[in-house]
Amino acid sequence: MIPKAFWNYYFTINAVSVPASGVLAISGLHWFPIALCTFGPCMGLLAYYTFYRQHYYFYYNLGYTKTRLAFMVFALNAIMAIPLLILILSF
Repeated sequence: MIPKAFWNYYFTINAVSVPASGVLAISGLHWFPIALCTFGPCMGLLAYYTFYRQHYYFYYNLGYTKTRLAFMVFALNAIMAIPLLILILSF
């Protein structure tokens, strides 16, 4: 089970990630899931590092490193984006 602290981090990252991916989806809907796995989380991580840098100490105290948090965000976005990409490409 994933702790509530990670979900807070995940939703904060995706608050930037999803709109950034949506901007890339203007060029084609099939780009949204791809951007959700690659470009979006990078933008979200950059924004989180810029605006909430001090919050990483909280996650360190819970045993999470920046690398582990980033990997978990990328993994969860990939789990959601792969079925979405298959659905979009099937139509």
